Amino acid sequence: MRTQALASKSGRKIIGRILPGTDLIGGIEKICQDNHLVYGTIVAAIGSLSKGEFVYALPDKSAKMGIKYSDPTTVEGPLELLACQGTIGLSVEGDLSIHLHGLMSGPDMKVYGCHFLENANPVLITVEILIHEHEGVSMVREQDIETGFPLFKFYEALK
Repeated sequence: MRTQALASKSGRKIIGRILPGTDLIGGIEKICQDNHLVYGTIVAAIGSLSKGEFVYALPDKSAKMGIKYSDPTTVEGPLELLACQGTIGLSVEGDLSIHLHGLMSGPDMKVYGCHFLENANPVLITVEILIHEHEGVSMVREQDIETGFPLFKFYEALK
C-alpha cells in the first residue's frame, strides 16, 4: 500500500456565501484571501450556477496512467450545485491553488460529476460553503512525475 499523508492541526472553520454572478473558484479564492487562509479543505458547497464548465476523466491508453482529461464541457443553467468538495493549497509558484470537484444537475435532472474549471462557473443565486483550515502542514500542488498530473503533496510546515 502506498500513501503520502501527514497529520494537520485543525484550524478555523470558515463559513461563507458566494454571491450571484461571481465565479465559483474565484469566489472561493476571495474567501480564502479575505480570511488569510492558505491550506484547507472545502468540506461542502451547495447552491446554484448560471452555467457549468468542467472536465472529466477519459480513457487514454497512450497516457502514463491510462487516462486524460476531456476537452472543456459547458452546460447551460440553471444548475443546482448538489455537492462540491476540494483542496486548497499553493502552486509551486506560491499562488493559491484550488482543486475542486462536484456534482450538479440541470432542469432535465441529468447529473454531472466533474472537475470544475476557473473563470467559467458563475453563481446564479448563491453558493454556501464550509472550509476547514489546516495548520502545521504545507500543501503544494506540483507536477507529479509518476502520474503526469499536477497533484497536491503534503509537507510539514516550517516553524
